[in-house]
Amino acid sequence: MLKDMELLMTVDDDTFWNSLENPVQKCELLYSLKNIKMEPFNNMDETKYSILPICGNTVMSVVTLGVGQDVNAELAMQKRIGNYSVQFFGADPIVEGNDELFSKVGTFFPFAVGNSSRMGTASVLLNGNYVEKRVVHVEFIQFLKGIIGKIFYDNIWVDGEYAEYELFDYFVNGGNLDQEGITVCQFNMEFHLPNAIRKHQFKKFITRIFNDQRYAFFRPVRGNHIRLYFVNFMNPDCTKKFISE
Repeated sequence: MLKDMELLMTVDDDTFWNSLENPVQKCELLYSLKNIKMEPFNNMDETKYSILPICGNTVMSVVTLGVGQDVNAELAMQKRIGNYSVQFFGADPIVEGNDELFSKVGTFFPFAVGNSSRMGTASVLLNGNYVEKRVVHVEFIQFLKGIIGKIFYDNIWVDGEYAEYELFDYFVNGGNLDQEGITVCQFNMEFHLPNAIRKHQFKKFITRIFNDQRYAFFRPVRGNHIRLYFVNFMNPDCTKKFISE
């Protein structure tokens, strides 16, 4: 997998976008990963993944960026958790439908999340269709640390309809999360069909994540978009909670 990934990093942006899942799927066959249970939690049109804590009597904090009027995955995790609890925090700029749905499982916030706090345009699900709409955006660190008030997150589910591209710099070593002392143990991210600029950003981000050696990435799903699941193997608090005591 190492050689395959290193080779992939030498190709052009289009080839990288079109071929990433091949070395990732090879990596998933490694014996050392077979005992790590990455559990699927299904929404209506996608699957979120999470490793659950290996010890009981602990709390998980899970953030959903882009509720999309669908909390099936949250409900499935809530049912699966059993004897320990999970706290859900969800953000979506469309209140109608999302507030009522998400409030069944956790705390709902009526705004988009991005790399700055502003009024701006976002792609949002409205009446069954994605449309461009001016909405309130809240900066990612302000949301996690200032509004939710936590610095340790077990999983973040990012489906922000292209907002993911402006969040890349937060997850790299020395990035915004590190600078604010925020730990993310796992995250799922959907990369929406990119133009040429975003394909370059995507390759740069995945290459940086690979070279940083903090997050390994798994469970590639390809449609018009690409979905990946990232696990933090570097932070000792994460590995103790999810991988091995």
